[in-house]
Amino acid sequence: MTRTVPVVLVPGGLYQPLGPEEFWERPGVAPALRRLGYPVRTPARLDRPSGWPAEADHLEAALVGEPGPVAVVAASNGCSAALRLVLRRPDLVSQLVLCWPATGDDPEVDRAERRRLASCGVDAAAAATLIDGECQRGVRPDELRALIVPTVLVPAEPEDPHHQRRTVAALRHLLPRAAVGLGTPPSPHEGFAGHLGALVSLLDVVLFGAASSDHRQG
Repeated sequence: MTRTVPVVLVPGGLYQPLGPEEFWERPGVAPALRRLGYPVRTPARLDRPSGWPAEADHLEAALVGEPGPVAVVAASNGCSAALRLVLRRPDLVSQLVLCWPATGDDPEVDRAERRRLASCGVDAAAAATLIDGECQRGVRPDELRALIVPTVLVPAEPEDPHHQRRTVAALRHLLPRAAVGLGTPPSPHEGFAGHLGALVSLLDVVLFGAASSDHRQG
C-alpha cells in the first residue's frame, strides 16, 4: 500500500512571524514526508486571529477540495487551531498529531503572553480569548473528552515553560483515543535538526499505520 493519505501541517506561533516555512519546510519535515510519498499541504494560519473559532474557519476553508479526510499534524499553538477544527468538523480529519502542544494554564507564562500580545496591539479581551484554557488554549476539557479522532501527542523533550510535559499528560488523560509518542525538541528551535529523522519516522508509523488499518477494515 502506498502512502496516499493527505497530510496537512499546521504551524505554531501566535501573533508571531512564524509560519509553514519556519516550522515545517526549512526544518525538513515537509520535504521528508514528500520524499516518502505523502501528499503534503502546509496552509498558513491567520496572522492576527480574533480567536480560535476564526482559526478553525480559516483551516476549514484551506481543506476545501480535498478528496477525503486528511491527517492533521499541528505544532505548539497550532494545536489549538487544529483541535477546534476537529471538534467542528471531525469528518474532515482521519488522524491528529499534536506536536509540542503549548501550555496554556501557567500563570507566569500567561502573563508574559498577555504582555507580548498587548505589544502587538491585541486588546485584553481578545488576548484572554486566545490564551485562556484549563489544559489547552481555547478548548474546554469537556470538549476534549468528546473528541473521538485518533490522536498522537509528541512532547517537547526537553520540556520548556511554553511546552510543558504536564500539558501532554493532561491531554492524554482527557482525549479518549490518545497515545504519547517519542518526544523531540520543538521545531524550529535549536536542537530540532538532530531529531528530524525521529519525528518523521514517528509520523510515518502513525500515518501509514492508520491508512493501512483503514485499508484492511475496508
